Amino acid sequence: MEERVYQKLGFDKIREMLRARTLSQPGAQLAMELEPSAQPDVVENLLQETAEAEHISLAAVSYPMSGFEDIKEELSRLRAGAALSCGELLRVCRLHKAAKRARQGIVRDEAACVERLAEMAQDLWYDDLLISRIEQAILSEEEVADNASAELRDIRRKIKSENAQIREKLNGILRSKEKSAYLQEGIITMREGRFVVPVKQEYRAQIPGLIHGQSSSGATLFIEPMGIVEANNHLRLLEEEEKREIARILQELSDLAGAGVSEMRLDIERLAYLDLIFAKASLAIHMKAFRPILNSEGKISILAGRHPLIDAEKVIPVTVDVEPQINTLIITGPNTGGKTVTLKLIGLFALMAQSGLFLPAREGSSLPVFTAVFADIGDEQSIEQSLSTFSSHMKNTIYILRKADSGSLVLLDEMGAGTDPEEGTALALAVLSELTERGAHIFATTHYSEIKAYAMTAQHFENASMEFDPNSLQPTFRLIMGVAGASNAFLISKRLGLKKETIERARAFMREERLEFDNLMLHAERTRKNADQKMQRALELEKQAKESEKKIRAVEQDIAERREKALLKARQEAYEIVRAAKEETEQILKEARKTRRQNESEATRTTEKVRLELNQKQERLKRQIEPPKRAEAGQKIDPKQLNIGEEVRIISLGADAVVQSLPDAKGMVSVQAGIMTLNIHYSDLMQKQKGKRKAVRTSSVQLAQKMVPLSINLHGYNVEEALIEVDKYLDDAFLAGIKEVSIIHGKGTGTLRSGIQQYLRRHPHVQSFRLGKYGEGEAGVTVVTLK
Repeated sequence: MEERVYQKLGFDKIREMLRARTLSQPGAQLAMELEPSAQPDVVENLLQETAEAEHISLAAVSYPMSGFEDIKEELSRLRAGAALSCGELLRVCRLHKAAKRARQGIVRDEAACVERLAEMAQDLWYDDLLISRIEQAILSEEEVADNASAELRDIRRKIKSENAQIREKLNGILRSKEKSAYLQEGIITMREGRFVVPVKQEYRAQIPGLIHGQSSSGATLFIEPMGIVEANNHLRLLEEEEKREIARILQELSDLAGAGVSEMRLDIERLAYLDLIFAKASLAIHMKAFRPILNSEGKISILAGRHPLIDAEKVIPVTVDVEPQINTLIITGPNTGGKTVTLKLIGLFALMAQSGLFLPAREGSSLPVFTAVFADIGDEQSIEQSLSTFSSHMKNTIYILRKADSGSLVLLDEMGAGTDPEEGTALALAVLSELTERGAHIFATTHYSEIKAYAMTAQHFENASMEFDPNSLQPTFRLIMGVAGASNAFLISKRLGLKKETIERARAFMREERLEFDNLMLHAERTRKNADQKMQRALELEKQAKESEKKIRAVEQDIAERREKALLKARQEAYEIVRAAKEETEQILKEARKTRRQNESEATRTTEKVRLELNQKQERLKRQIEPPKRAEAGQKIDPKQLNIGEEVRIISLGADAVVQSLPDAKGMVSVQAGIMTLNIHYSDLMQKQKGKRKAVRTSSVQLAQKMVPLSINLHGYNVEEALIEVDKYLDDAFLAGIKEVSIIHGKGTGTLRSGIQQYLRRHPHVQSFRLGKYGEGEAGVTVVTLK
């Protein structure tokens, strides 16, 4: 397939849309080099990969892909034993982290439904130790952390101490009333890496020391006082030690990284391909696209296809449904009616599907796999090549006739245009017949009535037309299968303002049979439109009836559920009343027994009277609240054989339950019925199914413990990627109970630091934040205090 065809159909713009959704340099390069495949099994695999990536993208808590760079040059230097810089080591670290994130994000328990991607991700390699060492040692593109080694930490502590001592001595000069008069300014500055003070030219003898420079005006000398020369010398020696230690650390990290050069080269290729696949899935989700169904019969079925390069708010869906026995579809209709856009849609959808991309169309759209796609669309006349419109079309047509075969998709716009209509029609019919005989799939647009008439009777041909509303005199941009359309030149001219007299004069110049043909087309179009409107109305009424039926069923189900819930709640409340009454009975009886001031017989009579009255009230209450008992199959419960976890039937409620406790002294048993726990007398229970018991399962949630580092390194991330990492890191730190963390973003242009700090201002876990102090990374680090 040719790049020229890709540009004609807009596939180059699809590549750009895909590139914008990749996260890595190598992935973006693959997107721009994307090519359709002509092998059905390969295309099926490509579509399956996109489907798996879409599944992961929609189901995953976090996106499995992350950014990384093409570090092949760095890997070559590592293989040679060279030491990488801070920035280069950070790029190596990002590759390892990208591999780790992809592998952990794809290879999960549900790997069975993402089998192809899981197999790819399983081969990714990364080194946790290297990631940890680099993140601990490297702060930014040019800065090594103090804790990269004990030696470096000790050297920097000495440098800090020496700096402080030198500054203290110089501050003594600045504070001295006598010597401060000799200074141009009361500041300490640096020249050639040594501390100096600015001394007025005329007082240089008053401040003995080494001169390291002079101002442009000559009025100021930068002098290193003799009292700090030795301290400055010592400081320079410490700084040289620091450089040597940093070089040693970088070499050590580079040697550690160099052990995996071969694996990292493979990781770049694997991750780039995974990045491309997930970009395809992201584009599918964005376009609300579905996976096309591949078929070997030659059926072309695009259901409500939306051109992906047209504004989603303005695009009008087009349905193209061509049966396998039809090779050639002749599309007719008015100018500006959408014929050319429909041609491009068909070709673009074929290229997208064969590249593993989903189609912005209804689910169920189906296409064959074409061996090649050819297109003669638009005017390619060239002044330099002396090509007219007709010549440019014919040149393309000759090329297509030379190359096309039975598996080709051929798109021809304005067949026979640019020359004598009679000769153009004859040439068009000859070309279409030859391509049809070869078995190619042809979609052609035309205005010639002879071609429309030929398609009505010729085998393997069919007409289709872009709908034109004769009432509003406007195109609707809908494709109508099986119907030839008129060009409607007269109607469009009338809409644009051409006088009626001129139009009538034009009609007089047309052949009578042509006028009859056009009138027949117009009548057929009106008849079809009326039929479509009636059919649409019938479908709407059918849809309304189904929706009404669905609503009625939903209401009936809701009523039944509400009734059941209300009944269960009433029964529960009733039993609570009975239980309360029993407790009150027992309490009164206890009080009655304590009545010792009455004689024995009177106490007995009083007690029996109270018991009798309460029992009568209780029985009346039970009769009022208990529902009629249904006949229950099963055996009564023997309280001695009752077991915890046994399934039973509550006779009065007609509900199943699970025993939670054995009968107490009063015969009361605690049972679990659904979400409620009830206290029921064992006499109201029966065995559900003899011998069947079910253990009650309890659920528990155990939070996995994990180590949360006290800092996160975001060098090389863009703002969007960084904020995703910051949000997850702050959540982990907050849950781990950490009060203060550091976010390492580097100094750079300040864009990343500004974006992160704006985000921190509104984060719910953040109490406050500040820039790092000296020794903490200064402006390259933000220190965050958590709530």
